[in-house]
Amino acid sequence: MSPEPADLSQAASEGAPVSDWRRTISESNSWFLVAAVLIGALTALANVAFHWAIDGAHDVFWVHLGGAIGIGRQSATDDIFQTGLAGIPSRWWLIPLIPMAGMLAIVILDRWFPGEMKGYGLPRFLEIVNFRGGYLRRRWITLKTLSSAITLGSGMSAGIEGPIAQIGGSIGSTVGRGLRPSFSRLRILVACGAASAVSATFGSPIGGVFFAQEIVLIGEFHAESLALIVLAAGTAVAVSEYLKASHPIIAAPEFDFQVNHEVMFYVLMGMLCGLLAVFFIRSFYRIRDYFAESRIPPTYQPLVGGMIVGVTLIFFPQVSSSGYATMNEALNGTMGAALLLSLVFVKIIMTGVTLGCGGAGGVFAPSMFIGTVFGGGFAKLINIVLPGTIASPHGFALIGMGAFLAAATHAPLTAIFLLVEMTRDYNVVIPIMITAVSATLVSRRMMPESIDTYDLAQRGLDVHAGSEANILRSLYVRGLVRKEYRAIPESMAVTDFVRYLTNSPHMYFPVVNKDGDLSGVVSMGDLRGVLMERDAWPFLVVGELANRDVVTVTGSDTLYEAMKLLTGSGLQQLVVVDEENPGKVVGMLSLVDLQSFYQKRLLAREIHG
Repeated sequence: MSPEPADLSQAASEGAPVSDWRRTISESNSWFLVAAVLIGALTALANVAFHWAIDGAHDVFWVHLGGAIGIGRQSATDDIFQTGLAGIPSRWWLIPLIPMAGMLAIVILDRWFPGEMKGYGLPRFLEIVNFRGGYLRRRWITLKTLSSAITLGSGMSAGIEGPIAQIGGSIGSTVGRGLRPSFSRLRILVACGAASAVSATFGSPIGGVFFAQEIVLIGEFHAESLALIVLAAGTAVAVSEYLKASHPIIAAPEFDFQVNHEVMFYVLMGMLCGLLAVFFIRSFYRIRDYFAESRIPPTYQPLVGGMIVGVTLIFFPQVSSSGYATMNEALNGTMGAALLLSLVFVKIIMTGVTLGCGGAGGVFAPSMFIGTVFGGGFAKLINIVLPGTIASPHGFALIGMGAFLAAATHAPLTAIFLLVEMTRDYNVVIPIMITAVSATLVSRRMMPESIDTYDLAQRGLDVHAGSEANILRSLYVRGLVRKEYRAIPESMAVTDFVRYLTNSPHMYFPVVNKDGDLSGVVSMGDLRGVLMERDAWPFLVVGELANRDVVTVTGSDTLYEAMKLLTGSGLQQLVVVDEENPGKVVGMLSLVDLQSFYQKRLLAREIHG
């Protein structure tokens, strides 16, 4: 039985307060301030749980399983170049079983959650945040914690910051969806979660803020977003301090910077860090592609990667997991130049193998590791060649950490403030500014994309163009082709063409030859040259007026490419031709249709995310 009008009006009146309440919530800046604080607090708690999970996984794999099979203890101070094979632990041949066991667990979990457990996830995270609405799955909070804890706990070479940033972003997305915000505001709340995660991990609120601005939001700056991100990051650090969950990851000795001849070595080291970062990025994705294209079944690839890393850990235990213990030893100057410089390339390769084969983790900590050992090795090598040139090699290790991180991520401000806040030492400001900027300039000059955006660029997503431009990059001409067109024969008399033109809604017409192939295009503008010569119209044919320099597109071209052609040529329409036969016309693409479609997509994204 259908409701009476009175019932309908009552239902409408009952629904109105709910609608008004939701509208008030979604449009109120005050609620977003509350949301930022909540995101910061929840992310700080998630960070504590994440580190507990990693410590627990390490105990399971190395203390319990490793102890059960009798593997000897390894240390970050073990130096294969000084001790030789005598320094290898007892029952060393069993070491590869530990990383392989961790990768076996990843394989099993991947069967339950395909596509969500394996690999380097930050590029996909950036794609979702900047191009696909910012809606992150809630279960990422659990899955990223579990997969990364297993990978790092079993000794595979990766970092914790990428996963924890994704966990924080998922928390931001989950809290934000309750407010039903626009796409742009949801992005900000996701960035709040990522900033909170990095801030809580390093105890670095300013570094976390710039991580969100430079990496998550791809350098996009707005005063409103900055205020919310600062609030969330500050809350995360405050909650961590209250819970006494924050602990210094890097224990750097006091840094003494002197304005002397060492400045030129800082500049040189910065430039070398830029070159090394380019090598790192290219090697990382080349290894990943090797696994993707190899004949090894995907199920077995993580096990193969675990075996490779496990064999490497026999000789270089320093590259295990995030490697913070090794970084602290390098900063204390207890490691030799040969070991330090060897670890640069071992860490680069093992990080690529870990994430290329299917392990879960990030590249933030490996970048810091590579920069630290390279900086320390560089300074010690200089002292070997020119004794006494570098007074404090550990200072170069510290500055190298920030310089390489800046070059690999193309985020110099993040690296600078992260280093300053971690060391609480103002003396590092000038040298890290010199080296970070030098490294970033060299890296960007040789490779426009960072390690986080390279994969997106390879798939046609230009993060530097902004998310609005990428709306058109992800869509194709075939969806906007107008099939209602008429091809004009070259032999048609101008008199007949004028008669047809006056009754047609179109202004541009493809011209075809006797075989039906495209030979030109004619428009109302092409008639202007013969307007005063009407007596000659019966003796002229369209082929004599047609423009032979035709700008065409195919259905598989992106709308972004079509928009550039239209705006660059000043045309109002483009001829769409067949991909396999460029002479065959399949339709027309109108600038008006394209602009209308673009505006509607922007509006839809703002309303629905």
